[in-house]
Amino acid sequence: MYGSIAICYGRSCTTLGKRICNILGVEPEPMEFVQFSNGNLMVNFIGGSVREKDVFVIQSGERPLFQDKTDAYRTVSGDILELLQMIYAIKDSAGRITAVTPYFPYARSDKKDKPRIAITAKMMFDLLESVRADRVLTMTLHCPQSQGFSDIPVDQLYAQGTFRDEIVSLGKERLAFVAPDSGSILANDSLALHVSRALREAGGNPNIVTGYVKKIRFDDTENPHVKSVEGVDDLTDRTVIMCDDEILSGKSLVLSAKTTAARGAKEIYAFVTHGVLSGASVKLIEESPLTRLYITDTIEYDEEAAAIVAGRPVTKIRMLSVAPVFAAAIERIHTGQSLSSLFL
Repeated sequence: MYGSIAICYGRSCTTLGKRICNILGVEPEPMEFVQFSNGNLMVNFIGGSVREKDVFVIQSGERPLFQDKTDAYRTVSGDILELLQMIYAIKDSAGRITAVTPYFPYARSDKKDKPRIAITAKMMFDLLESVRADRVLTMTLHCPQSQGFSDIPVDQLYAQGTFRDEIVSLGKERLAFVAPDSGSILANDSLALHVSRALREAGGNPNIVTGYVKKIRFDDTENPHVKSVEGVDDLTDRTVIMCDDEILSGKSLVLSAKTTAARGAKEIYAFVTHGVLSGASVKLIEESPLTRLYITDTIEYDEEAAAIVAGRPVTKIRMLSVAPVFAAAIERIHTGQSLSSLFL
């Protein structure tokens, strides 16, 4: 057993960090970030001692690309260095250090599909170990097998429970869970199972079907080609639910929404864990057949900046907080309890 919980968070994750602290009833460790004129960064713990404490350092590895990046820290690389400096600054005094990365940096770079490229997700785990982090707590890796890159313990959380509760609250029973690509079939099928169970426990009589959108890519561009919906012939009068790990340009999700709308879908709701929302994605979503897109706060969402990109107030994007999931995981890690009860 280590000392008391101590939490600090970097500048890419202030909103989620504050929410986690409020739930746990813990005051965040005071931090000072000094940006020098040459672009160098200094991280300073200006509060009390963290000696022998169980320290959780929260920093997300991505930012919405429509946010301002005039400052050095408003980049993925700057945020990574900020995380590494925070950990390295307390490595000799903290009892244990857990790197909490709601969105793991470079999670998509998890394989070598071309010659002479870096598997950067592996490199990120190596960097965290090199600054003497003791473990990693993250949410929905792009490839779950990436945990095998790490030589220190990795706990992966999921937003599925949060999504299930929101879907149940919609009050719909005639549902179609349509995975937006073949890689998300298992996640969608699992979510369908647990939504069905929750609806029945609430006295409902759900009518649920599942399928997936057959999508192909010919290169690394963000222009997928949607061919068809497999597994479901008719979506007439059904509410479509699509679940995915992240949304970048939004093109794939919008194409999937158009495909299901052409099959007669009544409403289309998308539930995506990591809302990267790059470029003109917000405008694309606003003009799409999507009824609503739900994202979580693993990545900061700036509604005012999104409205500027869209050219109007954003009405189709809603944020669901996963702070309760992270707070529960932090409490369980601190007390040496299993995290399995947090999973569906």
